[in-house]
This record gives sequence, structure tokens and C-alpha cells, in this order.
Amino acid sequence: MNFLEHFGKALIELRHTRIISIITVIFAFVYHLVFLFVFKALGVMPMFYFNFISITVFLCLSLVESRLKSFLVPYIIAFAEVVAHQILADYYLGGNSSFHFFILLMGVIPVVTFERHFLLQIIFQMLGYTGFIVFECIETRILPKYEIADHIITVIKAVNISLTMFVICCILFIFAFFLQAIQKSLQIKILEKTIEADKEGKRRLALQNHIINSLASLVENRDADTGDHIQRTSAYVEILARKAMEHGIYTDVITEEFIEVVRRAAPMHDIGKIVVSDTVLKKPGKLTPEEFEQMKLHAIEGGRIINEVIGVSEDKEYVAIASDVATYHHERWDGKGYPYGLQGTEIPISARLMAIADVFDALVSPRCYKEPMSQDKAFRIIQEESGSHFDPVLAQLFLDTRDETERVLHIYTK
Repeated sequence: MNFLEHFGKALIELRHTRIISIITVIFAFVYHLVFLFVFKALGVMPMFYFNFISITVFLCLSLVESRLKSFLVPYIIAFAEVVAHQILADYYLGGNSSFHFFILLMGVIPVVTFERHFLLQIIFQMLGYTGFIVFECIETRILPKYEIADHIITVIKAVNISLTMFVICCILFIFAFFLQAIQKSLQIKILEKTIEADKEGKRRLALQNHIINSLASLVENRDADTGDHIQRTSAYVEILARKAMEHGIYTDVITEEFIEVVRRAAPMHDIGKIVVSDTVLKKPGKLTPEEFEQMKLHAIEGGRIINEVIGVSEDKEYVAIASDVATYHHERWDGKGYPYGLQGTEIPISARLMAIADVFDALVSPRCYKEPMSQDKAFRIIQEESGSHFDPVLAQLFLDTRDETERVLHIYTK
């Protein structure tokens, strides 16, 4: 961190009311120190002694301010000292030699120093404006007690003006830097919050995925023959969806975001089997009509479970797609599927993708009621049932993904 960054951080920690107070005290201390030597050189000893006292006052104020949270008392002392200084300068040097603008300036400072105290702002502004106007009106009538050359008076007023302009420029610079430092600090905080929120979101997503996959695996593992079914079907769905996007098919739905969500949702497609008894789920032979009706319940129950268990998730798109996948992945393109007999494009695209992936993996995997089918025969069945069981466009694309699909099958086949 460089000097300017340290300085900006210090400004933010001090806050601008404290900054103005500190600048006021430092300026007053330096100003009186300079004129201590000026009045000594001019031989105006009353003003010399007054400046010496003022230096002591502002030195004490600088120490007191470090311990105070309110700057009202130090400000009143400073205001009174400035007015007294102008009165004495008018009295000893003449009205024309004084610089009444300091009284006006002390009336303006409370606007930023006492930002939440409107009454104090009004009081000090009125005192400052009134004092300035009064002294400016009567300055020509105040005669000097010490004879000082006009050119020296001119130099004194020039020094006053120069010091005042210098301080005003410093205050404006510090305020500009203060505002810039605040803006930068806010940007950093916003960035930190965004990064933290992103990390928290990723942690929640990872936890959600872990819970979901664990729940899906728990249901799947009730049948020892199913193996890595959810991993393979998730991979098939992603491969098929990406192939569709590459060919410009269903691009109104299939996007990068959709592919990521449907890939995460795929493991939930058989979550409804948790309601199916082991007698039916693990039956080695063909199911009776009554048993098949019980098996068909897993589609509706899957959608219900997803909406009830993870419906409170902030990721509403995920919940909707996971529910569609679980509910409709046994619907058929020709309308002869279950649970609702949807037909064609009535079936959500996510469920159409899942149907192909689920059937293909079921064909090539061993089950308690059958041996695994060869990959050639499985791909042939997908082709034969294109337009009846499956979306014909997606079925053809799936056939085109054979190399990728077989690699996935090889990786997950034990």
C-alpha cells in the first residue's frame, strides 16, 4: 500500500468533520506562529503577546481534540479567538490592516463540521456573517495605535490572503481525495461482498448438489444392479443437449445455462422410486399390471418430492427442471407414456432428453430382471423408436453422439 492509499484510509477513518477540525487548529497554530515573528519585528508587542497566548491555546486544543468526539467546545474557543484577534488587529493596526474574512470563514466551517446540527450551523453562520459585515463597515473609522507603513500593511494583507487561499485549496483537495477514497473503499467492499456472496453461493450449490446426489444414490442403491446409472445418464443428457445446441436445435430453450442445470437435475429423475416397495423394485421377473401401476407412481411422486424437499431453494430454474425430469421422463412422443400421456412437444425438452438417456442406459446395463444388451442393439432400438417413444430430432442426434456415449459407458462400467 503506497502513501496515498494510507492517506486515503486515514481520511476515511477520521471522517470529514474531524478532518476539518484538525485542519482548522493546525492552520490557526501556524498562522499565529508566523505573525508572532511579524509583530515582534514590527514592535507591536500587545499583538506579539496575544499571538503567543493564541499559539498556546491552539497547541492545547490540538491535544484536547485527540480525545474528544465532539468539536463544539474547541470550535467555540477557536471562533472567540479569531474574533478577538481581528478586534485587536483593528485596534492596534487600524481597520484597513485587518483581514475580516477570517470571521466569515469561521462562520462557514460549521456547515461541514456540524453536519447533523442544523441549529449550530445557523448560529455560527449568522455570527460569522454579522461580524464580517460590521467590521467591514466600520474599518475606515478605526485608527491605528501603532504607526506602520502602508506597504507593510499591504504585505500583511497579502500574506493573509495567500494563507487563506492556500488553506481553502488544501481543504478542497483533501475533500476531493476523501470522496475518492470513500468511493474506492466502497467499490472494494462491494467487490469483497460480491466475491464472498459468490463463494457462499458456490458452497451452497456444492452442498445442495452433494445432498441431491446422495439422495439419488440412496434411492438407486436399493437396486444393486443399477451401478453408476445416475452418473452415466447425467453425462448422456449433457452430451445430447450440447449436441443439440451445436446444431442449432431447440436453441430457444437449450443454452449453456440450461445444459448445466439439466445435467445437475438428471440424477433426480428416479427419486420417486423411494415410494416403491422393494418387492416391486427388485422383482426379478416381469411385473404384474398392479405392480406396474405401483411402479408408475414414482414419476408423480418424484415431482412432488422435489417440489417439497428442495422447492425452497433459491435456484427456481433448477427446481422446475428437476421436477420436469422426474415427472415426465416416462412420457412418450406418441402420447402412450405415463403418468399424464403427454404427446410430442407437450413434453418438456429436459424430460425428452432424459427419456433417451434413461432408456439407453437401462438397455445396456444389467438389471435384476435381465442381462445387459449390446451397445449396437441398444442404439438400434433408439433409432427404431424415434418418433414413437422418443423425440425424432433428439433421437437422431443421440445416434450421432455414439463415440462420446460409448466413452462414458466405458468409464463408468465396472
